[in-house]
Amino acid sequence: MRYNTVPLFLISNFMSYQRQPVSLDLDTDVTHQCYLHTTRDEHLIGILEFHKPSYLLKWGDLEYFRRRTEELSVMPFPDCINAMIIDIRNVHPFLDNDVPIIPWRLLEEECPIRLVVPAERLEYYAGFFEPTWLTSDLDTAIYELREFMDMFVH
Repeated sequence: MRYNTVPLFLISNFMSYQRQPVSLDLDTDVTHQCYLHTTRDEHLIGILEFHKPSYLLKWGDLEYFRRRTEELSVMPFPDCINAMIIDIRNVHPFLDNDVPIIPWRLLEEECPIRLVVPAERLEYYAGFFEPTWLTSDLDTAIYELREFMDMFVH
């Protein structure tokens, strides 16, 4: 009995599918810093500080905001955060409620949120975001969340 054999290089060329490399990097000049703060009762507060030097908002910028806030909201440290502070004082363009900056998990679970904005823009942002979320000082935001989360007597 004789078998017909096909050289291996013909099989691999015949069966290969074309692939095109892609990148998940975003076209953006937005950068960020992440911090964690632990309250007296061991609640985790995630702090995201964004920086955007240019005044033009692009799709990549919006997606960057969304990805980073969502990512921090579900990251196990070993537990997920219970509150978030989003600092946009160093974001030069004005944002509005169409910018996906608030993570859905925190909204659905009614977790406390604070937006730290430049003092001169407080009134502007009060027209788009819940006014009780707004402050112009990071230490004030941390203090408010600590007071709220640790207020229950054990």
